[in-house]
Amino acid sequence: MSRPPIPILMYHAVETNERPDKYKHFYVTAKEFRRQVRELTSRGYEAISLDQLVAGLAGAPLPPKPILLTFDDGYQNVLTNAHPALLEVNWPYTIYLVSERIGGRNEWVEPEGYEATPLLTENDIRELMASPLVTLGAHTATHPKLDQLSPEAAYDELVRSKAQLEERFQRPMTHFCYPYGHFNDAVVERVREAGYQTATTTQHGRVNAIGEDLLRLPRVSIYHVPPFSLTYGPGALNFRWRVESRKDKRFDKS
Repeated sequence: MSRPPIPILMYHAVETNERPDKYKHFYVTAKEFRRQVRELTSRGYEAISLDQLVAGLAGAPLPPKPILLTFDDGYQNVLTNAHPALLEVNWPYTIYLVSERIGGRNEWVEPEGYEATPLLTENDIRELMASPLVTLGAHTATHPKLDQLSPEAAYDELVRSKAQLEERFQRPMTHFCYPYGHFNDAVVERVREAGYQTATTTQHGRVNAIGEDLLRLPRVSIYHVPPFSLTYGPGALNFRWRVESRKDKRFDKS
């Protein structure tokens, strides 16, 4: 019996309140997130870690309906608004950290007209590390578009982030996430050379059991949809469709 594709959900911030419409792809609300976790558990999903995914793709047993949760950038509100909900259901998840922006803000959005959001502090991260559910991953040192850098500069971002996080938190950093989802073949090779075991993209799709490149893992983007939206339809149904749709845009030639 073949294993069904595995969704990796891509989250960013988990806000207490709704933000202006232009921010909708950058966050979900805390209420929305709790509703989504309930929806997933009621439909039989069970979260696994990236390490479990790697082992499962190599043949280790996995739950009947595995799913992964990832949070890009390391926003402070993940600690306050997402972590408690995931502790309640004992679900593991991954936070990708920008090593030289810890305790700061995501100022890389400001040139595009967005207000920056606070990122986790070192103390916040150490609080999260007290839970065995939390995996820390690297998201470069400064959050650049790696495919727009020279190979040498891209490699420096990759190894610097890995080394800084490992020294600071005394944990191996084997998982990586491409900022903005930007990568190309050369960047993937630099990621491999830097010693990462997995790398997640922003390409829409689910992870296949056979032939999946661990350094080009697809994800399902989860973002704010109101309970009733003229654009997306009912929020709960939109979420269910996004998680369970088998469409894989990596191979969509239309």
